Formats: sequence, structure tokens, C-alpha cells
Amino acid sequence: MTLTSIFRGKHLEPPPWLYAWMARGSLLRMIYRRINADLAAFLPAGAQVLDVGTGPGYLLGYLGERRPDLDLWGLDLAPAMIRRARRRQGGPNPRQPLKWVVADALALPFPAQAFDLALATFSFHNWPQPVTGLTEMLRVVRPGGHAWIYEMQRQVPPAAIKAFAREEKLPFPLVYLGFKATSRHHALQTEAFTHILQEAGGEGWQLRPVHHLFWRAELQRPARQSPEGPSPVRPHLD
Repeated sequence: MTLTSIFRGKHLEPPPWLYAWMARGSLLRMIYRRINADLAAFLPAGAQVLDVGTGPGYLLGYLGERRPDLDLWGLDLAPAMIRRARRRQGGPNPRQPLKWVVADALALPFPAQAFDLALATFSFHNWPQPVTGLTEMLRVVRPGGHAWIYEMQRQVPPAAIKAFAREEKLPFPLVYLGFKATSRHHALQTEAFTHILQEAGGEGWQLRPVHHLFWRAELQRPARQSPEGPSPVRPHLD
């Protein structure tokens, strides 16, 4: 049985038990730490954040510990993933009440202009209609708000893998073999990613290499030119 043969579902997501097992591992915790550092430095106080494809919710859990001022929402297509996220949270936390929603990334159940940032980490490559998903993420962020997509790079030179391994104090051969095995099916090539961003975001996007092994696509919803129009709203389910 190959790794890809155990993936299932409409969006080819890993089974919840497998994803939860991987998310608890030290390597993903290292990666989440790096992403959380990006988010914590970028987000203003009290920002509303939507994590699309949140899985069992580890990223938001770590971010909530670091930034308890944020209003954090996690969304996933798989009910079992959200059940795991709720169980892992261990009940309501008055200091950081995370919200969990079962829904499709291609049809987000939120009104327009509900969030300051919509985020997707390592789920985007599974979406059957990525342009639709990006359009939805931009719809639910406020004027001037952002959508960020983290994905693995396909074309990473050995020197970059070595730099990541050195910074994380990991054996280079282990990181190299693990990255090559994973990126074969779960990484995006520059040309493919760029084409999707052009279709969804026009000129309002950037594709940055970050943390040696990953892409961060950044899209921004244009700031409203006129004072007229609907005012931003707080997130709630339609």
C-alpha cells in the first residue's frame, strides 16, 4: 500500500487518524512554530482569523496559546477532523474560545468581509477547484484583508533542505528523504501555483519562498475606494 492509496474523500484528505498522528509529530510542530511566528508578527490585536482545512486544529491551538487576543476559527470538510479538534481543545476556554466548523473550502459558510486573514496550510493542493477556493477566501476577508496559503515547494535545492535541517538540528539525510518522499505528491511547482494565483487574484498576489522548503502565497483584497458599501461584520455562520 502506498501513501497516496490511503488518502480518501472528496478533497483527497488524509484520514483523520493519520493526519492527527502526523500533526502530533515533532516535525510538524516545528513547522507550525515557524508559521505561528509569521502570524503572530503580522496580525493586529484582536484580529479575526479563519484556518481553512484546519484538520485536528493543532495550528490554531498553538497560535491561540501565543496570541490569546485573536478570534480564531477552524474549518474542515471532515466531521471527524473537527471532532478531534474539539476534543483536543478540552472544552470551552474563556481566554481563547476557538470555534470549529464543518464545511467545504469551496463554499465557505460565512458572510463577506468577516475576517482579517483567511489561512490555509498544506491543504490547498488537495482542493479540486483551487481558484474557487481562493476566491472564497478573498470574499470572506475585509477590504485590505489577506489570504495566505502555505504549501511545500516542489523545486527545492539540497542546500535549502540542508539549511532547514541545520536550523532544526535534524539529520540532513532524514530530512532530505522525508521531504523528497512527501513532496512527490504534496508539493506545488512554481508554474502551477503562479497560474492559479493569476486566475484568482489578478495582480494582487505575491508568491514568497519561506522557511527554506515552503511557499507562502499572499493575496490581498483591495481596500474599499469609497466610504459607501457594506461595513465589515463579525464572523458568524450563515
